[in-house]
Amino acid sequence: MQDNLHGSQMNEVEKFDEWVKKFFLDPETSALDHQLFSIDIYESEDEYMVEAVLENHDVKDIKVCLIENELSIIVDDTHKPFLENKADTLPTQRKIPFPFSICSRRITAEFSNPLLVIRIHKFSPGKTVDDINIE
Repeated sequence: MQDNLHGSQMNEVEKFDEWVKKFFLDPETSALDHQLFSIDIYESEDEYMVEAVLENHDVKDIKVCLIENELSIIVDDTHKPFLENKADTLPTQRKIPFPFSICSRRITAEFSNPLLVIRIHKFSPGKTVDDINIE
């Protein structure tokens, strides 16, 4: 049984490595990094991490959502007083579709201006939630 668990974990690591390569080689990823906000994705022994650089934002402007295997970072500036044409302004959103399900894992998020760090724990189960609380 232990070998099967190890084998499935290795399969997930391989999927993650291949997916990260494709994600960062995709020209749309680079364009969105420049147009909206930049994202970096990496892993440690115990977790996958998504970092987003969100300059000039407050934690109350940021929402992190999860639907199945897709993580979304939404930044809403429409309430800020310096925006002249608020009707034309929509929240900014980046979607990160993982190559495997992450919805049953423990996911934490913390914002220390300007860096949002989302941690998806590899071995810790969590509650299935749509919105991730940002600390």
